Amino acid sequence: MGLHRLTSITLGVPDVDATSAFLVEFGLEAEAADGRDGRWHATRDGGPQLQLASAPQRALRRLGVGARHGDDLSRLADRARRLAPDSVVGIAPDLVALREPVTGLVVEATVAEPYPQPAGDSRLDRAVNRPGSVQRRDTPAASVLAGAGAPVRPSNLTHVVVASPDQPATVRYFTDVLGFEISDEVPGVIAFTRCGEVHHNVGVIPGPVAYPHHIAFEVDAVDDVVRGGQRMVETDPQRHCWGIGRHAIGSNWFWYLRDPSGVFVEYAADVDRISAQDRYRPKEWSGHEVLYSFGPPAPAEFIEPTDMADLIAASQ
Repeated sequence: MGLHRLTSITLGVPDVDATSAFLVEFGLEAEAADGRDGRWHATRDGGPQLQLASAPQRALRRLGVGARHGDDLSRLADRARRLAPDSVVGIAPDLVALREPVTGLVVEATVAEPYPQPAGDSRLDRAVNRPGSVQRRDTPAASVLAGAGAPVRPSNLTHVVVASPDQPATVRYFTDVLGFEISDEVPGVIAFTRCGEVHHNVGVIPGPVAYPHHIAFEVDAVDDVVRGGQRMVETDPQRHCWGIGRHAIGSNWFWYLRDPSGVFVEYAADVDRISAQDRYRPKEWSGHEVLYSFGPPAPAEFIEPTDMADLIAASQ
């Protein structure tokens, strides 16, 4: 697989200042433009990964994906010219820009380095005591020493979930043209696609119009999911959407917050990794496992956004 991770996204929102303030509290650093357009926010390991732009309603305008080598970009360009020439926006030695035909989402592929590996385990609370296996003695857990109010710095932008009015066609574009693979799929509900080892980088759900459902940022451990979500909700209880819980599909711990534009922003931890497609054996998910393994039931707005009428009106 020539692609290996998400690099960045451009999110359109009605109130850039309010959304920017939310993201800074969430743990993303506001970045100086440095010649780039829009308002950028950076993760700890991915650098500038979220660009805000003004829009009448929330919209995912651009998705950046990282290729391992320039040859991978060349192969992607050749495949796009052959399979979907009308979707080609621009091709250069260091960039392949395509427009997914159904949603209008611009996908930009560039060469990108893998995320850096932590230097030791100083940032990770890996010393976990279990019955019969004592890994930590004579000191409290690192997350306890950090304190409940300690700020959380998300490592990276790990996935986005987007709605498409022709979900099967959008999924086919991601798999056939972009080269993503399907990790798990619940027909008619959601397809989880990936471009690297992370279980899902782009989830596609059906919807009457295209819109961003949620964006997720990976943190080091479940402690950070809890600490981050708690801090955000203590500041403003209206931000809370859903959590804490653990998904069945992808296995990740989650806590979803509601940003000022209506996009759900997720703290995620312990996401499944897939080394090769033929080594992963997804099960037949059913019942509440489609949404979660354990935790509180999903709120109605997670299934049917409260601003759907506005999203539909904005698309006309």
